[in-house]
Amino acid sequence: MGARATESLLAEEEVSAINDAEAGMSSPQRSKPHRRVVIAGGGVAGVEALLALRSLLTLAEAHMIAPNRHFVYQPLAVAEPFDLAKTHVSELAEIAADQGAKLHIDALERVDSEHRRLHLASGAELPYDALILAVGARRRQWLDGALHFGGAGDASALRSLLERFERGIVQRLAFVNPPGSSWTLPLYELALLTASQFAERRVIGVELTLITPEPDPLAAFGPAAGQMLRNLLADRGIALKTGTYAEEIAGGELHLRPAGTLAVDEVVTLAELDGPSLAGVPTDPAGFIVVDDHCRVAGLDDVYAAGDGTTFPVKQGGIATQQADVAVESIAARMGAAVAAAPLRPTLRGMLLTGIAPTYLRARISGTTGDSFEVAASPLWWPPTKVAGRYLGPYLAGRSPLARGEVLEDRPPSTEDAARLQASHDEARRLALAFAERDAADGHYHSAVQWLEVIERLDGVLPPGYASKRDDWIERS
Repeated sequence: MGARATESLLAEEEVSAINDAEAGMSSPQRSKPHRRVVIAGGGVAGVEALLALRSLLTLAEAHMIAPNRHFVYQPLAVAEPFDLAKTHVSELAEIAADQGAKLHIDALERVDSEHRRLHLASGAELPYDALILAVGARRRQWLDGALHFGGAGDASALRSLLERFERGIVQRLAFVNPPGSSWTLPLYELALLTASQFAERRVIGVELTLITPEPDPLAAFGPAAGQMLRNLLADRGIALKTGTYAEEIAGGELHLRPAGTLAVDEVVTLAELDGPSLAGVPTDPAGFIVVDDHCRVAGLDDVYAAGDGTTFPVKQGGIATQQADVAVESIAARMGAAVAAAPLRPTLRGMLLTGIAPTYLRARISGTTGDSFEVAASPLWWPPTKVAGRYLGPYLAGRSPLARGEVLEDRPPSTEDAARLQASHDEARRLALAFAERDAADGHYHSAVQWLEVIERLDGVLPPGYASKRDDWIERS
């Protein structure tokens, strides 16, 4: 394999040292043939899989294949157009090196399961003993004339769109969820953050509507969550149409199914998801990878899959990390590690950005909807990251000096009175902001940034204008 075909970020001497150490082991792991674990994908599921692998199988030879050089933490991208957050970007090279893995900047084209080899877009081949497919879904624009919000790259376009409403040029804005399997929470956040910004800036006369094929908003959490969100949308003046599909935008109208039209000036939507349709991998008719409850790929030995590219109906980062954990546990157990390979028992955790304070949602799910539901104004898990991964959440939080040594843990809803909890929350935010501004004025920029991290923990995002301030303070520190 030539250097131009792949980029290896673990020296060959280190790989040899790992193999030599593993060969000298006296545990049952030594007798197992599966030693090279390849992770295809550099997103949430792929990074979680690598972190889990290093936690459970420290001596396994780990490889990661990714077409991108960066790990982009997308959940906060919805807040970027409102200057409430910046999308976090990490170098995959740093993560791979930190975990002692080999990173190949390449794309997976075909799985040869008979010979346990992967064929890459560069023409290179990579053998594997165990494989985790975390390649994600394909995102497709589906509604001509709408702004398809897909992350930080669309923040500027959305910001420009909202400015037209603030200047009074247009008045009717619809947020439309796509058909098919998707994760709809970001669209509700965009609608709520828009309503909050318009209220703060005293923009009047704007008509906001949210249209979704779901029977209830955020249906994956169950009917109780749907009622909560109905009330929240109504309080913000956002009209809601459920069980409704958008077909096209024509003549200033959004044509709906099963019937009707809605007059619109602008439409914001999310991409529709298609399966990755990988050659050599069993998929359903839509191209999604068929997996069982241990995240094993149907009909393939020692091949697993996690994330949006699988047939699991809920496409969400936290669920993707749970799938990655299940896959790694199964691999570790087959390699002789003292690990129980439990099936997937998904818990759906969602931090909903509302423009005031975040709302934390949690549900145990089976199928497509929640079996239980909890909602709270205080974090239901810690660290309170948007993607609540067992390894990813603490790993990302641990890069902050305020969060060393944390592990992901669920918490019960607070029994404190909601009004009292909100008052103490507001007071803590005011104090943190005051300390941040004072430290920045005194030239203590590092300390000022740490106070902003406290606020991020309280609110999920920063107050308006502080995302830019943080960038300036980081540069000065």
